[in-house]
Amino acid sequence: MVSADPLRSKVLRDVLQLRGQMLAIVVVMASGVALFVMLRGMNAYLREAQQAYYTQYRFADVFARARRVPQSAVAVAATVPGVESVQARIVFDVLLDVPGLPEAATGRLVSVPERRTAMLNDLHLRSGRYIESGQPEEVVLSDAFAKANGLLVGSRFGAIVNGRWQTLRVVGTAVSPEYVYCLRGGGSVFPDNRHFGILWMGEQSLASAFGMTGAANDLTLRLTPDASETDVIARVDTLLERHGGAGAYGREDQLSHRMLTDEIAETQVTSIFIPAIYLAVTAFLLQMVMGRLVTSQRGQIGVLKAFGYADGQIAVHYLELALLPILVGGGGERVSAGFSIRSKSAAR
Repeated sequence: MVSADPLRSKVLRDVLQLRGQMLAIVVVMASGVALFVMLRGMNAYLREAQQAYYTQYRFADVFARARRVPQSAVAVAATVPGVESVQARIVFDVLLDVPGLPEAATGRLVSVPERRTAMLNDLHLRSGRYIESGQPEEVVLSDAFAKANGLLVGSRFGAIVNGRWQTLRVVGTAVSPEYVYCLRGGGSVFPDNRHFGILWMGEQSLASAFGMTGAANDLTLRLTPDASETDVIARVDTLLERHGGAGAYGREDQLSHRMLTDEIAETQVTSIFIPAIYLAVTAFLLQMVMGRLVTSQRGQIGVLKAFGYADGQIAVHYLELALLPILVGGGGERVSAGFSIRSKSAAR
C-alpha cells in the first residue's frame, strides 16, 4: 500500500491553484455560519429580555373585562386558587382632540393608583413624572403616541370623557408590558400610534368621571407558578358572569404580547432560512469547483492509480480538498459568537 503523504502535498498545491475559488467558498460559508449564530443569539437574547421585562414590571397572566365589578367581587377574585394578586382598574376609550391632528384620535384611559406604588403592568417612565393625587387633568401618555404626535411633557389636548369636554395635561410618558404594541383591538391588527394611544390617569379622577366609585370594569391577575390558567379563567368567568363579564383570557391571547412574541419568533425562522441560502450557495460553488477539478485531473487520477493508489485513497484526497474551505469558513462561528456575547454584555 502506497503512503498517502504525497496526496497531502497535492492538496496544498490544488488549494494554491484554486485559491480564488476557494476564497469565495470560504467567504460564503463563513457568512452563512456567522449569520446563523448571530441571528440565533439575537433570538435568545430577545426572549430573555422579554421575560426579564415582564418579570420586572409584573406583567399580568390573566385579563378580564366586565360592565361593573364591585370591590366585593374583586376581593373574591383574589381568593381564587392559583391567584397571587389582582389589580382592579377602570378602562374606557375616549375621543381625543390632539393639536396638529386633523381627525379625532382614540385614547384608552387606564386608571392607576393616585400615588406611585407597585402594581401589575407597571409603568416605566420615559420622561416626566408620575401623576399627582387630586389632579384630574394629569395623565401619563404612552411613549409611542406622544412621539407620533409630537407631544411633550406639559402639552395639553382635549378629550371627551363620558360626554364631557376635558382638557388633559401630559406630565410624563411611559411604556408598559401590557402595551409594548398599542393595539386597539376589534379587528385592528397593526399599531396606529398616531391615532391610538394609552393614557394613564388617577384612579379617583377616572372613577369620578365615569361614576365608577367603588367599582371597576377591568381586572388583571397574576398567578402562582403552580396555578392552572384554565381553571382560574373558568372561575373568574363564573364570578364575573353576573357583573357583565366579557370573558377572561390568558397572556397568550393578549394582543401586545402575541404580536411581540410573533415578531421574536420571526427572527428564529430568519435564523434558519437566510443562512440556509448561503449554505446552499456554498454547496453549489463547491460542487462546481470540485466537478471541474476532477474532470481536469482525470489524467492525474489515472497516473495515481497506476502507481498503486487505491480508489478510497483518491476519494479521501478530494474529500479533504472539499472539506478544507468548509472547515476554514466554519471558523466564522467563533467570531460571530464572540460578537454576540460582547453585544449582550454591552446591552446589559
